[in-house]
This record gives sequence, structure tokens and C-alpha cells, in this order.
Amino acid sequence: MAKRGKLSKEFETIDEVVRPERLRHYQYLILIVCEDELTEKLYFESFKNRIPKETIFLTTVGTGLDPLGVVERSLEKRQELAKMCRREVDRVWVVFDKDDADKEPGKVKRFEQALLTVEQHQLKLAFSNEVFELWLLLHLVAVDPDKAMPRVEIYERLQAEIRTKPGHENFTYEHGNKEVLEKISVLGDETLAIARAAALVLHHADKPHLECNPKTLVHLLISDLYDWINYYSYTG
Repeated sequence: MAKRGKLSKEFETIDEVVRPERLRHYQYLILIVCEDELTEKLYFESFKNRIPKETIFLTTVGTGLDPLGVVERSLEKRQELAKMCRREVDRVWVVFDKDDADKEPGKVKRFEQALLTVEQHQLKLAFSNEVFELWLLLHLVAVDPDKAMPRVEIYERLQAEIRTKPGHENFTYEHGNKEVLEKISVLGDETLAIARAAALVLHHADKPHLECNPKTLVHLLISDLYDWINYYSYTG
């Protein structure tokens, strides 16, 4: 068996992580399908190192697709993984952003269809408005729930907050650069990020996803991961 935590690009190379016959011995299967092909995927992959050996099989897929494309891909990958393991996948999370979903009728329709499909197929949603990087920013600072934050502002704020930390004054944020994940892991506070994200959700309660800015549901995914990691750390 290869080293735990080694990245796999798709299920076609899943045996580089763990041989299929061993995969069937895992007690819990979690699939995370992301809109982003790099930052989000690497972020969630990092949780593999916290999982007790051969308890939870966690795999992530980066798609580069819009919200509906992410959801449709998750259904395909769930079926592939279930067939490989000869059992149902326990958790399927879809991770996508608002981005330009509200810019034209066609995109709005696809976004709404994505949400409907999530509900119909009992998927778990980790949606961010406007972008995933809001979740990273919340590790460093709270944001005004009444002030909408365009993605560019989130990127700029993320860079500015990291630059306030001693030794990181020259940091330059580049979208898709994994260095930001390393900075957040060292400088950020995950517990505060979860609390801040929950507060944003409460503030925007009962409003449609496209009207909730700023808001992220990534903390629900993270909390779910920790619940299962803690469970298998205790009983595994």
C-alpha cells in the first residue's frame, strides 16, 4: 500500500492511494467534489493525515466546472466509488461558489438546478458566496455580514491580513497558489473560522443562497469531517 495522504487526480488512479481490495475494508467513505481543481482539492486532501489508518476513506475530485457540473460529476463519482467498494458511499459533499451564477438567466437556471439536484440526491452542500477564499479569510478576521464582498475584495483582504503578520509582510496572494493554504494553517484560527462562518449563516437565515453575501457553508463540511475523525480516533 502506498503512503497515506498521497494525492490522486481521479478515481482512475485511485489504486495509487490504496489498493482496491484494501479499500473495501474501510469503514466509512467520504467523497468531496470541488469546483476548483487545485486550492480546494488540496485543502480537503490535507485532512487525510488526521484520519486513523483504514477507518475513513476520504477522496477529493477537482472539476473546473460550474455548480451544476460539479453536482453532476459528484453523482458519477459516487457511482464509480460505490461500484469499486461494492457498497454505498456514506457522504458526498459538493463544494462550489456563487461566482457569476447570478449574472444571466441561463446561469441562474443552472445554479438553481444544481441546488435542486443536491436535495434530490441527498448530497451535502458546501457553498460559498462569493468564493471559497472567504472561508480562508475567516481564519484571520471576522467580516461585516451586511457588506457584500466581491471576490476581488476577498482576495485583497486575504493578502492584506496575512501581510499584517510578522515575517509575512511581502506575501502576495495569487489565485490558485497553494502557498495561501500553508499561511492559513500557520497563522489562522480554525475554531474562530467555524464560529464566524456559522454567524454569517445565522445572519442570512431564510435568504436564497444567491442573496447571501458574505456567506460560506464550508464550516459544515469541516465540522462533519472532524466528527467522523474523532469518532474513529476513539473507536478505531
